[in-house]
Amino acid sequence: MEKGDITCPKCGAGFRRITLSSLAGERGEFRCTICNEVLEVRDGSHAVAYRLTVAPSRILA
Repeated sequence: MEKGDITCPKCGAGFRRITLSSLAGERGEFRCTICNEVLEVRDGSHAVAYRLTVAPSRILA
């Protein structure tokens, strides 16, 4: 298991990222749940989970 953090460059939201290398994941992309900006593209080689940990100071309209 590997932990890390990702910050959205568009709105500043922060996410905790956990990778489980023992499980296969799904291909696709992870988008910011606040502003919909693409933050990562996954190849499906590992399972990855994300959790919002820092809400931006201002929600974009």
